[in-house]
Amino acid sequence: MIAGIDPLRHLGGHPSYVVAHGLAATAAGFAPHMFCASDTAGSLQTEFGYLHRVAAPLAGVHRAAPIHQPFLAAAVTRHVTASQHPGPYLLHSFGAWASSGVAAAHQLGRRGTAAIPLASAYTLLRHETYAKVAALRRHHGTGPRLSYLRDYAWVLAIADRAERRGYEQSRLVLTNYESVRALLRDACKPDLPVRLIPYASPAAFQAFDEPARMDLPDVLERLRPADAPLIVTVARHDARKGQDVLLLALSRLKQDGVQFRACLIGSGRLLAANRRLNRQLGLDDRVAIPGRIDDVFEYLRHADIFVLPSHEEGSGSVALLEALQAGTAIVSSRCDGIPEDLADAADALLVEPGDAGELERALAALIANPALRSRLARRARELYETRFSSAALVDALSEVYCQLAAEVIK
Repeated sequence: MIAGIDPLRHLGGHPSYVVAHGLAATAAGFAPHMFCASDTAGSLQTEFGYLHRVAAPLAGVHRAAPIHQPFLAAAVTRHVTASQHPGPYLLHSFGAWASSGVAAAHQLGRRGTAAIPLASAYTLLRHETYAKVAALRRHHGTGPRLSYLRDYAWVLAIADRAERRGYEQSRLVLTNYESVRALLRDACKPDLPVRLIPYASPAAFQAFDEPARMDLPDVLERLRPADAPLIVTVARHDARKGQDVLLLALSRLKQDGVQFRACLIGSGRLLAANRRLNRQLGLDDRVAIPGRIDDVFEYLRHADIFVLPSHEEGSGSVALLEALQAGTAIVSSRCDGIPEDLADAADALLVEPGDAGELERALAALIANPALRSRLARRARELYETRFSSAALVDALSEVYCQLAAEVIK
């Protein structure tokens, strides 16, 4: 497995997808070896496989995937050669690092070792980075705007081409939504071999038990009114995630006299800007923005409502899966693959991305209607059990691996 960035040192959707696949492969009886770019080299055993850190520049940066390619491909080739196993090998790459898997497969082929490049894709860097630029507003500040524009220029000039080449030269591309399949085929080639399989969060591989006593985290203790419904969102603070839209909606709720508490969990480039906006809107007494939290379930267990206010998700959201697992009533933007998961009014309340007024009305409806919150909370847990538990990913991934290996052996 070629993860690209170190899943033990970085947070976000990409590392979560990688870890979930490693756990699924392990549960299916495989022994995955995972390669990532790092500032230092070394290997260690983890619950999701053997993690091999490969020294490379700009480690941890998605858009630097083309720079990482020669380092990761060479490390995979060395590892395979040293193992002296005749193969075939399955090289499963994730996201923009698909080109590293393709390069390693070519190197091994020249040495007489069969290797199959397989890729998993959840969005395109171009799609994701443009969404960040498009969602920027004046309150985000000049510094972030320049930073995002620089990233977008690099993606258009260098990273986008390398990413698409990696997908086009892979034997098969796995994804989780029809929306992503359409995105890939539009950007790459119409006959790109894409297969949809289920996905899960790493938390799906762990037992989720309601504790006998749930102490309120200190971050939430200070919020007032103490008995008001708690709204939680979990996401990196970047423009496409829409935390500023949520803050504007919460400000409207306060102006309308609606009682609530809220917690916006996550780190990221716009953390300081969103904290500043929170203060400017006069929400400090009822809205906490704590930054990174190690255990989000500590907060989801107390949540009455989970909000996904994103402008763009590429495919779906790991945080949304965690909210489903926790059995929390959901309000979500109607973007990308989300409507493939959730039916409006039946499974969750869906709103137009970027529309603070519509988001406010959905939140107000849930706050005022405990029975609706309870129904959507029960439905959330049902959806998790039927569609997003670990078993579905384990079975699907095992089937793909065995089919690809059988093709080469024949």
